[in-house]
Amino acid sequence: MRPSRIKYYSILLITVACVTALASCKKIFDVEPENAVDKTQMYRNVFDADAAVIGIYGKLMQLAKPYILLNELRGDLMDVTLNADENLQQLNTHSVKAGNPYADPRPFYDVIVNCNDVLANFDIMIRENKLKEIEYNQRYSDVAAIRSWVYLQLGIHFGEIPYITSPLEQASDLHDISKFPMVKLEALIDSLVSFTERLPFTEDYPTGTTLLTTVDGYSTSRFFINKNILLGDLYLWDGQYDKAADRYKRVMEINGPSGLGETFYNQYRISSFANSSISYSRAQDFSSLVYTPGWRYLFERGQDNEFNYEWIWVLPFDKNFEPQNPLIDLFSPSGGSYLVKPSQAAIENWNSQTQVFTYASGTNTAAAVLRDNFPFDSRSVFTYRTINGQPVIMKYLYNYLGSDNLPVNLFNKTGKWFLTRAATLHLHYAEAANRAGKMKVAYALVNRGIKETYDTLPGAARTRDVTKWQQTFLPYPYDFDAREGDAPAYRNNWYRNQGIRGRAALRSVKVDSARYFDMSANGFIKPYSDSLGFQQFIEDMIIDENALELAYEGNRWPDLVRVALRKNDPGYLANKIAAKFEKAGNLGLAAVIRGRLSDKDNWFLPFKWQ
Repeated sequence: MRPSRIKYYSILLITVACVTALASCKKIFDVEPENAVDKTQMYRNVFDADAAVIGIYGKLMQLAKPYILLNELRGDLMDVTLNADENLQQLNTHSVKAGNPYADPRPFYDVIVNCNDVLANFDIMIRENKLKEIEYNQRYSDVAAIRSWVYLQLGIHFGEIPYITSPLEQASDLHDISKFPMVKLEALIDSLVSFTERLPFTEDYPTGTTLLTTVDGYSTSRFFINKNILLGDLYLWDGQYDKAADRYKRVMEINGPSGLGETFYNQYRISSFANSSISYSRAQDFSSLVYTPGWRYLFERGQDNEFNYEWIWVLPFDKNFEPQNPLIDLFSPSGGSYLVKPSQAAIENWNSQTQVFTYASGTNTAAAVLRDNFPFDSRSVFTYRTINGQPVIMKYLYNYLGSDNLPVNLFNKTGKWFLTRAATLHLHYAEAANRAGKMKVAYALVNRGIKETYDTLPGAARTRDVTKWQQTFLPYPYDFDAREGDAPAYRNNWYRNQGIRGRAALRSVKVDSARYFDMSANGFIKPYSDSLGFQQFIEDMIIDENALELAYEGNRWPDLVRVALRKNDPGYLANKIAAKFEKAGNLGLAAVIRGRLSDKDNWFLPFKWQ
């Protein structure tokens, strides 16, 4: 990249940081967004448009802390520590009162107001020929997608919100909610689907785009929202399952339906070759658990090939720029306030799993295969760590705490806000496929992969003809070909897929073959005696796997709400949350919360300006 462009983007990030820092000294909305920057100095060319896009992401990063707390602490996997104040305890027990800062919608609307202003100015730029059509389409779609994503978050947590898509003449107008119609979650999702699916550009920024660069060691390649996944999520909420699967599959096969090379076979496919699996260096010895590389290292490593194989959307916090990383204070007992921790329910869930993995040593690997069993899920060891007798959520702390559990550098709080990765994509795709009637596809991707699930003789020699197996024989977007053979040698595009549980070295979830279907060598051929029950069984399996794989990444509360609404069963959500308190030994509070959440109206926070 040219030195002038590096200088431009470095100045740009510093400017965004300064604007963010100054804004934090005032109440949100005290300054009208259109007056925050002199218009004569903005919106002149594509570089100014880029500055506006980066500015939106600078604002978005202020939502990292509320995003994690609202989506995880309100769920069943996270609990408060003794250090938590009354406001966090209210959030945890679904008893939020007026004035609770964690239930303040204003930071979300701060992003939305800025998005509306930027979108309106992009419209002016294209009319005045200050942007080429492709430049406009890409940047407009990016900012619009962020706005839809923020609105979806608001709808999930508040249930009924004002939906504003035009710039405000005065920012203070937001103080008078009566000026804006309140939209319920179902209608909001319909509006978001209708708007977002009409965006003129839904792919990633192509190579050569000015926004794809490296600044201060950070590549921006994973900085921007993935619009296909956003659309997939919106369709998933809207019950349009084939459309959701289509959008997810586009990203799962981002390198095309055919090709060669490590990136083609590994990226977003949960590949056994991607150095992201749970593994051991010695058979039957848990103390030989491999820390690096492997699943844990997904949350520590820099932007190398393996990082890019898994991560889709990540926003970096840097010690030199605002906003400061809030997640270290949230999670860390050293250099932080240690406010939240894993719930006992989450810990017991990991401990209830059984690992089964293949170990090979020496040169004759075929003769040294052993099947080992450990009665827990090793992802727990990497998701949380016991420090001074207390469980500590670690996913956001691997670049801060060393092996001695102390800060590597007390003042360097560099870190990442993890938003979307391949596992998220596969689990949401599986949810859509299952509801579209493709239950076996969903089962395969969540368990031990396409090849093992569809093969009549998994583990048999590759010299046999597997033409009739190891693939789904379904039309797009449910077509997966995992065939692998050596006579002649061939490798089809999904042959490395090992499934979510396969990557974690876990047994496949056992299916009740007497009730649902035959899990014998002939595989999935018995007519369903209870197809609706089987579909619900698979859905529950997926949501349970989400808890094991994606804990504390901001998915839990939305997952539970979405499934409870789909089932039309408030008890589903109420029982999940109540179990958190039952496992913690607080039976009285569990009963209160079960009763409270049995009313759907109590799922949502009160929408009030603070």
